[in-house]
Amino acid sequence: MEREFLEKLNNHSYISKRLYELLKEKNSIVIPKNFNLELYNQDILEKMYFKYKNYFETMYEGIDANIKLDEDQIKAILAEEDYTLIIAGAGTGKTTTIVSKVKYLVDIKKVDPQKIIVISYTKKATEELEKRIVIDFKIPARVTTFHSLGLKYIREIFKSHKCYVVDQNQRNQIFLDYFKTKIFPNKEKVKEILNIFNKDQIAKTWVFGSFFTENYDKYETFDEYFQAYKLFKKSEVKDFGTYVKDYLENISNQEVIYTLKGELVKSKGEALIANFLFCNNIEYEYEKIYEKLMPDKRTYKPDFTLDLGGMKIYIEYFGLSNYQEDTYYRYKKIKKMKEDYHAKNHTKFIKIDYMPNENILETLKSELIKMGFKLKPKSYEEIFEQILDNNYIAQIYPFKDFLYSQIDIVKTSKKRNNYKQEITNYFLKLNKEKFHTAKRQFFYINDFYHYYQKKLFGGIDYGFDYSDMIYYANKYIDIVNKRYLNCDYLIIDEYQDISNERYEFAKNIALKSYAKVIAVGDDWQAIYAFSGSSIRYIYNFPHYFQGAKLLKIKQAYRNSHDLVDYSSTFIMKNKNQIKKELVSNKEIKNPIRFVLFEDFNEYQTLKELILNIHKKNPEHNIMILARTNSMINDFCKEIDIKDEIGTKIKYIGYEEIAIDGMTIHKSKGLTSDEVILIGLDKSFPSQERNSFWFETLFRQVQPEEGISYPEERRLFYVALTRTRNYVYLLVNKNPTKRSPFINEILEIIKDKSN
Repeated sequence: MEREFLEKLNNHSYISKRLYELLKEKNSIVIPKNFNLELYNQDILEKMYFKYKNYFETMYEGIDANIKLDEDQIKAILAEEDYTLIIAGAGTGKTTTIVSKVKYLVDIKKVDPQKIIVISYTKKATEELEKRIVIDFKIPARVTTFHSLGLKYIREIFKSHKCYVVDQNQRNQIFLDYFKTKIFPNKEKVKEILNIFNKDQIAKTWVFGSFFTENYDKYETFDEYFQAYKLFKKSEVKDFGTYVKDYLENISNQEVIYTLKGELVKSKGEALIANFLFCNNIEYEYEKIYEKLMPDKRTYKPDFTLDLGGMKIYIEYFGLSNYQEDTYYRYKKIKKMKEDYHAKNHTKFIKIDYMPNENILETLKSELIKMGFKLKPKSYEEIFEQILDNNYIAQIYPFKDFLYSQIDIVKTSKKRNNYKQEITNYFLKLNKEKFHTAKRQFFYINDFYHYYQKKLFGGIDYGFDYSDMIYYANKYIDIVNKRYLNCDYLIIDEYQDISNERYEFAKNIALKSYAKVIAVGDDWQAIYAFSGSSIRYIYNFPHYFQGAKLLKIKQAYRNSHDLVDYSSTFIMKNKNQIKKELVSNKEIKNPIRFVLFEDFNEYQTLKELILNIHKKNPEHNIMILARTNSMINDFCKEIDIKDEIGTKIKYIGYEEIAIDGMTIHKSKGLTSDEVILIGLDKSFPSQERNSFWFETLFRQVQPEEGISYPEERRLFYVALTRTRNYVYLLVNKNPTKRSPFINEILEIIKDKSN
């Protein structure tokens, strides 16, 4: 330690805060008198900045000439801390900073790319990072999600077993087997479930559907009941065609999309293709692994594999998001790589390249006929039968969702290993009546929990759900082969969304590998507490990573100066948020526009606003944001509005307008030329719902922030900062019906204008 410090000092090299603090604690005599680490490192970074300035200025030549790293970004990349938290505000180039850090480590620091792990939360975010790092810069770093990395370790830990991921279909089947064998045959159990959960002030229809509740005791087996349910549903439907069309439209507009065959697909476009193939009696396999490896040795899974008289036909759907920075370039690159791959292997290949206002099904139909396929359409009644068969748990799924939600809460809780003791302690506090109800409720939760775990781990093959992937990888990380843990740098994207289990996983990897940790995020955009994230890990980063250094990137490129000023003032009403002075050179007058509407006239006002925006800036795309999906769906029920592929919305008669609609949560990380925020009534911020006692016992407790609705405040901030130009807030003319956030932002603008 002393030697390392003196060596760095003598060579005028960067000294990490962690090394300095350890030395100060153990042997402070080595540190020169009046030595100031902050000033020393500032001087070192200044010299390094000018030394490598040209390297960073030319880093993206041939990749994207529009990307220019600023001084804050470069110095954050150059800093050689053991533990670093980079606070990157909205629109400051977080992803670019991560990618540039990786390239710098490989080019300048000569770090082995295989010893760099870049980890994020979603597959989409990971694919974005991988495109930039692996494809654009051809750096074979390990870019992964937390769950994928956990699964990789699990396969090493449990290598004597075939380990697989438990998907939604498997979970549905496990629950169905449980219900059919352990609940339904005993009608007293069904009756008790209805009664005990109803006593908890939950309506009976919450547990089961009305047909089930009224008819379950008439049938000996669940299969007999289900046949009766099918007949009932068929008798209700007057027009199978209308029902099927409405059903297909509904399922393809969900956040999580399943096909008629029950496959979970990545997009509405894929769902449309899969359902078209099914409805026309064309057999297909979704994402079947191709026999040969890609040029980079990775496996390739074409979207659809078809068989035409023994000859394989492949369909690839190329969907494109309009909102990721410089996505189009990489999209074209990936597309060309796949096209070249099929050309090289002389395969029959249908490409569906989605463009705005294109009818992809007409394109697909034409290409299939050219290939020689015969379309044999199923009748609407046949398709309706498939819909019913796919929904075997249609009347019991609320109970299924409830049981799995309780299991998942336990599995992601710090109290997982002694959850029965937690229950016992809770029971001791209850009176006799509440104790009896809670005990019987716990019986069903616990019974299914053990049944489920036995199904996962009771055979030769082991199944892991998403919670298990991290839990078991973390629990047995000591026995993971060192070559899997070999890591010099662990870079964590979207660190504000870290949960307890992910934090412990990351910390363990760092400790076992002696890796440096670089966490990048923005506490102002922490909006996922409902899914287990905790803001405490970014607020108190130096507590969780001793000797950590906090760095900030303050230059905002997306938002105008005034919008940065207004939104920053709004979010910093919460004094716990990490203070940062974001700056912008972009000048736009009055970037927040208030558009008033009369009661029951919001959607008409919205349509008029869309036309006004388009008239002024015909080339601009428009993003409509809402607190919930239902608000977007309701807007799409307007007679001249149509829900299209993915988040696309068509304004009939004005198809040239590029419109997207989504929830604010879904918009995080995205950008649009213009943004419209709807649903700004008293339900925003949303009120806390009453949780079931079991959830309350095991759910992650969020830190007290000293302000009402801190997460909803951050959500509103995210909505305000998605725009490159203006954000339009649709507000009721009646002030008593508006969100309190509207009055706040109005006051801020008024104060700043004086």
